[in-house]
Amino acid sequence: MAIYKNFTGNTTDTTLVRKHIDKFTIATVYIACTHNSTDLIVDRLYIDNGTEYDIIANVKIPVGAALEISVPHYNYRTFDLKITTTNSSNCTIILK
Repeated sequence: MAIYKNFTGNTTDTTLVRKHIDKFTIATVYIACTHNSTDLIVDRLYIDNGTEYDIIANVKIPVGAALEISVPHYNYRTFDLKITTTNSSNCTIILK
């Protein structure tokens, strides 16, 4: 099973998976820039349990490109998975 999310414009500390609520183990995150003219900047993809730990930070994804990120030790019982994007671009996120 996968989780699919679409975002338009910037996101700020958006929770993709909530600890103890979204019971879904994630091994891979795909982030695609779906805007037709503006690159996506992933300001932060991080886990949070009261303390924040960056998985990636300040990554630019060009128009029409995607990024695959492995997160093999993510535990939904302990951490929220969150993202912040900038540059007013659209994106699709697939969590598997």
